[in-house]
Amino acid sequence: MPYKTQHSPSMTTLSTPLAASGLGSHYVPVCSRRINGQLAAAWLSPELEDSNWDDFLEATPLGHFQQSSLWARAKGIEGWRLLRMVLTLDGQIAGGFQILTRHTRFGLIGYVSKGPVVIKEEDALLDFMMELVVSAVKANQLKVLILQSPDGSTLDGSVLAPHRFLPNYLVNVISATLLTDLSCGMDQIERRMRKNTQVEVRQACRRGIKVRQGGELDVGTFFRLMRMTCERQQTKPAPATESALLAVWEAFNRRGCVRLFLAEYEGAAVAGAFCLCFGDRVTIWKKGWSGQHRERHPNQLLLFKTIEWAQQHGYKLFDFAGLDPEIASALLRGEPLSEIQRKSRDFVHLSYGNLPMLLPKSQIYINNPLFRFAYRGVMASRYGRTLAKGLIRTCIEGIASVDPEISEC
Repeated sequence: MPYKTQHSPSMTTLSTPLAASGLGSHYVPVCSRRINGQLAAAWLSPELEDSNWDDFLEATPLGHFQQSSLWARAKGIEGWRLLRMVLTLDGQIAGGFQILTRHTRFGLIGYVSKGPVVIKEEDALLDFMMELVVSAVKANQLKVLILQSPDGSTLDGSVLAPHRFLPNYLVNVISATLLTDLSCGMDQIERRMRKNTQVEVRQACRRGIKVRQGGELDVGTFFRLMRMTCERQQTKPAPATESALLAVWEAFNRRGCVRLFLAEYEGAAVAGAFCLCFGDRVTIWKKGWSGQHRERHPNQLLLFKTIEWAQQHGYKLFDFAGLDPEIASALLRGEPLSEIQRKSRDFVHLSYGNLPMLLPKSQIYINNPLFRFAYRGVMASRYGRTLAKGLIRTCIEGIASVDPEISEC
């Protein structure tokens, strides 16, 4: 769909071609503003593939694969369409955002995952960026926009509130994750591992489990392992189809940003890890396990070998793509975990990860002022949230598939 824009009175129409800065001619000028003596300019990036934007994201600490053009390409197979705005300071890319939109029975909805990204999170730049976001929502007649800021961003609810964003109670977005610091080396990582984890890794090797890297032809095998995991957890796989998963592989493989690891016993795949590599981070995006050969500990060896590969290839962080927020909060406070928490599936990851992280809380923008007022009133009470959540989520079903961290599988 075409990307329409709507300017606020404080925005100046921009006519200078971006090609003059050496960044390319496919950007479309939108508007500009002087901020702290620099020319902040907004440009539409209408092309599905944008290597300039991806290069910027990979070189920026707040950059994430879910803001990349690779992700936009991958999600196209599921019906998501692209809206992307790039921000420059004196002709150099300094930020931007990517909205993925989709038609539902409620109307057109959008999602900004891990964005917007700004190289310098200064108040004036953030305000300009959020004006652009709201302008895009209005001009493209989105009914609802869900937004979760980048990991570690200062763009929280207090900054978004003046732009009429409200806390999101409609869609469950994962609010914590676990990271492993890879810069310390594998020796240090192994020393942090619990003794029984070390034993199980060694036992997996002795008991015939082998880990190898897979390729495009193995994506179907991995999808079946992931589907088995979801069946045991009584949930649905995301992506929902093998073709959608293959689209992710093909999109990220164009830039060499995807790896598939398979744990096998006697040549048969038992467990798998689908990883996305972007910037200095490797994210274990999806996992799958047949449920067989538990006594041979295939998942432990798979996880160890995946982390080892990431460390040996120069990545700085390994992201488990989710963590129970109560566990994350307890660890950050230095408190011991409860017996229930110690039996959770997150506990296995804690043997490897040493950096629990609370993520920015997601926010919602409702375009219609009357609906926005009603949402604020209904969601003020827990009972209202429970009642309204089921009704409204049926109208915007499908939004969860844009963000892998929403899905359990």
